Amino acid sequence: METVLCSVPTESPGADLRLKRSEGTVGMNPKIAIYQLNHWAEKNGFPACKFYDLDMLYPPECDIEKYFRENKADVVGLSAVVSTSYLQVKKLTQIIKKVNQKTLVVCGGYLTAAANTILKKTGVDICVVGDGEIAWVSILKYMKEHLKTERNKLNINKLLEVKGIAVLDDDKNLKFSGFGQPIASCHMVFPDFEYLRSGLLGNNDALQNYFRPFNKHHSFVVDSRSFEKGRKPMTVTMFSSKGCVSKCTFCQRGSKGYLTYDLSKLEKYIKNLRDNYNVGFIHLDDENFGSNKKYAYQMAELLNKYNMLWSASGVRCTSINETDIIHYKKNGCVQLKFGIETGSQTMLDIMEKRFKVEDIKNALFVCYKHGLFSPPAGFMIGMPGENLKTIKESGKLLGEIAAKMGVSPELIYTNVDISYALPLCGTPLYEHGKQLGLIGQNETEEEKFLGQTSNSGTHKRYYINLNGSPMSEVVFWDMLVYLESARTYAKLMKGKTENEEMKKKFISVLEVHKLNPHAFAKQKSIKILGVFTFSKYFMTNFLRKHIVFNKIVARLPSFIVDPIVRYMIYFEFLIQKHLFKDSHNLHTNSNNKYNPKIRIKNDDVDPSKTTQKDRSLRSIVAKKMMKLNRTEQEKTLSMLTGGP
Repeated sequence: METVLCSVPTESPGADLRLKRSEGTVGMNPKIAIYQLNHWAEKNGFPACKFYDLDMLYPPECDIEKYFRENKADVVGLSAVVSTSYLQVKKLTQIIKKVNQKTLVVCGGYLTAAANTILKKTGVDICVVGDGEIAWVSILKYMKEHLKTERNKLNINKLLEVKGIAVLDDDKNLKFSGFGQPIASCHMVFPDFEYLRSGLLGNNDALQNYFRPFNKHHSFVVDSRSFEKGRKPMTVTMFSSKGCVSKCTFCQRGSKGYLTYDLSKLEKYIKNLRDNYNVGFIHLDDENFGSNKKYAYQMAELLNKYNMLWSASGVRCTSINETDIIHYKKNGCVQLKFGIETGSQTMLDIMEKRFKVEDIKNALFVCYKHGLFSPPAGFMIGMPGENLKTIKESGKLLGEIAAKMGVSPELIYTNVDISYALPLCGTPLYEHGKQLGLIGQNETEEEKFLGQTSNSGTHKRYYINLNGSPMSEVVFWDMLVYLESARTYAKLMKGKTENEEMKKKFISVLEVHKLNPHAFAKQKSIKILGVFTFSKYFMTNFLRKHIVFNKIVARLPSFIVDPIVRYMIYFEFLIQKHLFKDSHNLHTNSNNKYNPKIRIKNDDVDPSKTTQKDRSLRSIVAKKMMKLNRTEQEKTLSMLTGGP
């Protein structure tokens, strides 16, 4: 039996790469999920799965077809890590089935939260929902037993004995066995770069795309220890844990619980990185770093033992205290990034962050006290319930943080976009969009939405308006955050001097960010009449450069400034909508379906009338979900109760 595992790109089929795999400040994440699937298969007696790294190589369709003609596959596993890869999955299955209609195609990853649509609209035969190792091996065992006798027909009941399986029955109805179960943490392994190399089909130079020189990584250029003699120069990204203890209502969750790696395996992996790949810097891209404090302490000491400097993202502000920060910095930590998202307590509750605005300040300010660089990153706006008041609260928090650092908000945010919420399948935010009528109520409509959001990001132009605010307000939100942060900063810094040392750090970060096109909004220019070059974001560029951070403007009354800026940016939106026909502005063709009766009301999030749990979007959506009939509930694989 021949098996092939494939990574799936997020770019739409045939689209130009916005960022080459060799570009940007951060190396690509090693394909840990694919390696873990292969490792678990081998551990259970199967030969190694072939690996085709489509995400890294990004080959044309003709090359993909050639590969599958030359490498006959009985089973193909597609790792669709994020839900914005739907169009790629559909195209890949068309190619695979064209070569061999009998090939069993299995799709895993967060995209499978839309299993009903995937199974009905693509060539995928089985979706694995949740942790995939046990389900993948069970599928291989099934195929080994039934390959000759039942090649053209799946034994649905047999497959559904395994957790994590979603398939269609003979009547094309979705059958789901429940979320996949994780393997024990003692079986979790780190990626083998030699196996990853096999997926490059001889293009060995591409292996270097997993690494970056430290002076091109924004986390490490701010710390003087990075430039010490004798330190290995390369950086790599890795995970030190799996899963998350939180249940943010905008976030996809595919793993049950929170697991950590065996420290002896970690030590072996770090030593291999240092000795064979010239690595002296590690970025921990965990979903939830530091939640297991004992493990985090031991890991920090282990990294320091091998002379590694490290940074961590995905940190909960309630998981870190002053003692922790002192320990982490002593053991090589240069940066911690907290998942802040908003400065509004109302929005924190809707997001189900389960902490207070004050907790954010405490975590950041302690970092600054001990010289640990922690920029206020990770802000997202546009969740249901967002309004001008909550936006101003976020701006005020940003201004207060900037003042604490002694660095102008302009230096922090001039070249960094604030994210707008994007509804990803399998989240309460996505289900809220379906209830509003903005996301498909059937497979055909859902497929259209998944196609629209393929290859999309969290920039404003991709925003789906899920809270019913007028577009003149929606497109103004990010500008209002900037305006309010500048006002707060000016007020708090009156009579004080800026922190020159911290300013130098931010300047060095901005210089590194210029190497990464993803750090900026897409600034396309269009020629008018074939002669005049005109930026589609002419007003945005002007306002960010000359107005929203301007010290004089910050002192002017907001009732004068805000309406002017609001309608300047709304004018740009109308130009994009009617003159440039910008297809990325998804809200222009979806908001006509909006159902205002389902909009979140003040009573839904009033602290005097509700508990914090009641104010979570998960609870609000679940209450509306109870009104659906059983058939509709069975079709929904969303993680409304907290995930698998």
